[in-house]
Formats: sequence, structure tokens, C-alpha cells
Amino acid sequence: MKVVVESIERFKENNFFMKVMPEKELKFNAGQFVMVKVGGVEKPFSIASFQGEKTIDFLISAHLGGQITPKLEKMKKGEGFEIEGPFGSFMIRDTDAKEIVFIAAGTGVAPFRGMIVEALEKFKDKKVKLIFGFRHDFYFEDFWKELKKKYKNFDYLACCSRAGKSWKGLKGRVTGHLEKIIGSASGKEVYLCGPPAMVEATRAKLGEIGFGKKQIWGEEW
Repeated sequence: MKVVVESIERFKENNFFMKVMPEKELKFNAGQFVMVKVGGVEKPFSIASFQGEKTIDFLISAHLGGQITPKLEKMKKGEGFEIEGPFGSFMIRDTDAKEIVFIAAGTGVAPFRGMIVEALEKFKDKKVKLIFGFRHDFYFEDFWKELKKKYKNFDYLACCSRAGKSWKGLKGRVTGHLEKIIGSASGKEVYLCGPPAMVEATRAKLGEIGFGKKQIWGEEW
């Protein structure tokens, strides 16, 4: 399927948020990904959109030396490329848990943009919380603020690992704050997304707190 660039918002560290318009509606479940094809090379990217949006959104890290991301970063409005999908099973599941916690690091927060909206619409009687760790950019900060205003059962916490004096939130790595934030594992379910090392370390910490394997769903970025 062909898509056309609508807008690109650039962040630090060569990261950017891209909105593209598909030639026809793409039906997907929040948390899934598509294969992006540019110049004969393809790469998977999680969909950062939520149901009801006309655009397909991506939060992308333009790695130096990459074959696709630097080309995407240089694209202008109106330019296009191909996508295939959606794929993947990292999606919101039915649960008896009373609280759903999403833990992300960096651009790993991308699929949670749609997944959290779905969880809030689907589970109006459950608490939904986002714990987000980042180095420089608090992705979608205004979006999370608006969700908190709209949904009384939603809350979020941000943790900056390279915090300056002006940062008023949590500092350091997310794993150092998990036990205090989450408390016990009883009645909770967790979704993880981020770099492999972050996912592994967070799983281990959750295990120490008392979470079982069936309470944790993770995807490495």
C-alpha cells in the first residue's frame, strides 16, 4: 500500500514523529506494526496511531548508517513510500486485572499511544498507568496530559535519565522507581516496550516485586 507524508516533527538525537496518509484505510489493532519499504529495503515500524485517526503515525529513530530511517527523515510533505501489513500480536488482551501498567523507554512508547487509548475505551472500570523513561524528549507529553483530563482512570509518570536542573519529574532509570510506583503485583498486568536491555531489566525487576510471567507482556524495540 502506498502512503504519502503529511508531516514530520523532529526531536533530538535524530528522532522524529511522522504522519502519513494511506491511499486506502488500513485496518489494524493498536500495538501492531507494518513493514516500511524504501529503495528496495524494508524495516518494521510500530504503528503509533489509535483507532479513528485518518493518518498512520510512526515514531522513528534515524540511526546513523541505517538504510531506511535517514531517507525517511529527509522526506518532505507529499513524498511517498510503500508499507505492508499490519503484522504482530502485541495487542491489548482481555484481562481480569484491576490495573494495567504500560512501561516504555524512548521510542518504545510508540505502540502505547494507540494501546493506551484502546485500554481506556475498553476497560473503563480499570486503572491505566503509563511509566515512561527517556533521555532527552518526553514524547507525546501534551497527548498524555489530554488523556489524563479526559479519562479519570488514567495517570502517567515520566522518568528522565539525563535530567537537568529544570526537570521536576523522576530522575534516573525507570527500574529504580518501579517498586515504589507499582507496589505489589496483585491485580495488575504489565505491558513493556523498549530496547532489549530495558525489557530484560524491567522483567527481572518486576519478577523481584512478585509479578508472574503471565502478568507481563513485552516487545523488544
